[in-house]
Amino acid sequence: MKLVHMASGLAVAIALAACADKSADIQTPAPAANTSISATQQPAIQQPNVSGTVWIRQKVALPPDAVLTVTLSDASLADAPSKVLAQKAVRTEGKQSPFSFVLPFNPSDV
Repeated sequence: MKLVHMASGLAVAIALAACADKSADIQTPAPAANTSISATQQPAIQQPNVSGTVWIRQKVALPPDAVLTVTLSDASLADAPSKVLAQKAVRTEGKQSPFSFVLPFNPSDV
């Protein structure tokens, strides 16, 4: 019985050792020599976004006045209606799929 406990403990130890963080082995590049930001330049702040491509599976042409609406909503509460976090509507202007979109959102709303 003790042999089973020792063997299972050894198996767990080997599995954990295999999952060890090896990030110390990865070299990070040095920053560029001229990384200062002047007073006229503002650093670009990336806002989180949802991006993707809309494909229409049916072999149907869209009308020239079609509007594509992409909505990001929080539906985490079962007993409340979903809250719209971000929405974007674009006129297709006669173009056909695929349509790419980028929908920025505020992470504090999630």
